[in-house]
Amino acid sequence: MPHHDAKSEAARPGSFAAFLASTRPGTDRELHEELTKLVAAVEDTGKAGTLTLTVVLKPLDGAGTALMVNDEIKAKRPTRTRDASIAYVDTDHTLSRRDPSAMPLFEDEDIRDLPPANPITGEIKEIDK
Repeated sequence: MPHHDAKSEAARPGSFAAFLASTRPGTDRELHEELTKLVAAVEDTGKAGTLTLTVVLKPLDGAGTALMVNDEIKAKRPTRTRDASIAYVDTDHTLSRRDPSAMPLFEDEDIRDLPPANPITGEIKEIDK
């Protein structure tokens, strides 16, 4: 086991946060920004999310004790569950909002030919027969 003197102990970061700040400046701010976004998404959806920091250490060829230090931040923010719609498959294998096996209440043309409704009340003023 290597010998540690008081001078090397003092130069060494005392925590992971200190290591991160000295070796990967800015990563702590990025993590905090992602954490803030994650908290907002969790509050908005009521679902869980994750924030992961991966520290990658790679030896440098021929550099003795030197290591390349890199990091990767991944946030998995939850998304809202989207409302579903119902569609029916017609004889041409396309989706339709109308059930092809059900009898229609009225023809599409009947709907399109209605006079305009009052925009405030929704009342139809007159119907031509």
